[in-house]
Amino acid sequence: MKHEQTTLASCEGFGSISSCSCGLYHIHLPGISVHLREKGFDRLVKMIFQAKENQDSYRITDAKLKKSHLKIVTN
Repeated sequence: MKHEQTTLASCEGFGSISSCSCGLYHIHLPGISVHLREKGFDRLVKMIFQAKENQDSYRITDAKLKKSHLKIVTN
């Protein structure tokens, strides 16, 4: 049986994600390839979005902390 793959996303020079007729999602990144069933792929996507949200929250909190340590002194 020949597997048919459909490219879902790609980033030149970085990697790609495709779905396969066998039911797997193929994720290719530099130095690694991951093959997941739909449930695993959905969980990975959810985890990546959660990490991005947490990263954005951390950056905002970190920026506020750095800003709160600034003190303007005039002579």
